[in-house]
Amino acid sequence: MGSLAERLYFASPVSVQNMLVSTMGYRLYTKRYTGSYHKIRSELKKLALMSPADVKVMQEENLHSMVGFCYENIPYYQELFANLGLKPGDITKLEDLVKIPVLDKCTLLAKRHLFQSRKFSKPYAVQRTSGSTGTPLALSVNERTYKLAMALLVNHEESHGVPFGAKRATFAGRMLKPADDMEPPFSRFNRSENQRLFSSYHINEKTFPHYKKELNTFQPLELIGYPSAIYMLATHYQKSNSKPDFKPRAIITNSETLLQWQREKIESVFGCAIYDYYGTAEYVIFAGQNKEGIYQPNPLIGVTEVEIGPDSNDTGKLLATTMTNNQMPLLRYNLGDTATLANASTSAIGTPGLKSINGRVDDFIETSDGRLIGRIDHIFKGVDGILEAQVVQNQAGSANIKLVKDLTGDFDESILIANCKQRLGDDFKIGIEHVPEIPRGRNGKFRSVIRENQGAI
Repeated sequence: MGSLAERLYFASPVSVQNMLVSTMGYRLYTKRYTGSYHKIRSELKKLALMSPADVKVMQEENLHSMVGFCYENIPYYQELFANLGLKPGDITKLEDLVKIPVLDKCTLLAKRHLFQSRKFSKPYAVQRTSGSTGTPLALSVNERTYKLAMALLVNHEESHGVPFGAKRATFAGRMLKPADDMEPPFSRFNRSENQRLFSSYHINEKTFPHYKKELNTFQPLELIGYPSAIYMLATHYQKSNSKPDFKPRAIITNSETLLQWQREKIESVFGCAIYDYYGTAEYVIFAGQNKEGIYQPNPLIGVTEVEIGPDSNDTGKLLATTMTNNQMPLLRYNLGDTATLANASTSAIGTPGLKSINGRVDDFIETSDGRLIGRIDHIFKGVDGILEAQVVQNQAGSANIKLVKDLTGDFDESILIANCKQRLGDDFKIGIEHVPEIPRGRNGKFRSVIRENQGAI
């Protein structure tokens, strides 16, 4: 929603807000689940019957085709291949991918226009994200890739007992009501997908009884969303010595690293298993956990690599190459996370089973009234002129935002502050510090949120 649309939405009664949410839901439903979506679902069913050898052949054919497309149509790769003396015929096997240098996000951000296909003018969708490094990025996606990503999530849910269209309660980053509005209800209903959207920003001891009542009334078959938000919900069930009066078949988590202690509490409270999945706004990978807890990258959407370092035989940088998105193709893209192979003896390229995906672990941000917000990267959406950002909190109700400015963009501090207050409350104090760089941790990982001198949650 734009700023005017947001103001109109927040000024409307709940009944109208539900109607607006359902209207937007219908638009997204049409965009996601119609037309070629059904053909893609059929492809996924056929894929499930293919042998590993046949899958590898299919990936190599698709890889060769994508490299050829980049060679002919993508300015960045035309220049890169010319400098390296590479031609499409040099990359016919998965193992040949190493001939192409790893692409990092800084390069993509700085030269984004050079990754646009000359054959297509208008993308089917534009995905905006702050990403794992806190660096905002807009990515162009074609129709096949966008609908494939939707189909893969549906497949993941159905494989764990949740049929398409079943009632699901979603805990994500959508602002359903102002941060300072602590009056129920705390959810809105998207009729188009039989989905009740719950605010991840309002859960505390006082509001929990309303969350509990709304969930019990809705009776969802699935909980889906941020692990941190669902974990806080589970924590309040335990603190109140109560249990859900509904029985989900599965809990699907995404967007954050699912920590073991979060998994244990959530599964204990709700009495069902969590099946996490890893996907990115770049639409180059989708890896869902199977019944054994192994992440299985899908071979249609991309080629997955774990670039093993010299000091480890099973953990390395997670790279991915698109197989479908010719609107803005990325080859050997560094996702900014590491992954651990489920079996170190298997190939680390193609569709390797992953024991874990070791993404960023963001700390919680605490509001002045004690609410714990587990993911706030949405505050950077729509804010231009930022290369990197890190939120540092020393005490509840305030935080300092360190920014590395992009001198080529126009930074508007007021938008960032407004986004913060919308999600964290009008009384939340925000300091902005412009820095030349943001240091990494000992393991080289970037932390977008740091909560200093705070007790354990």
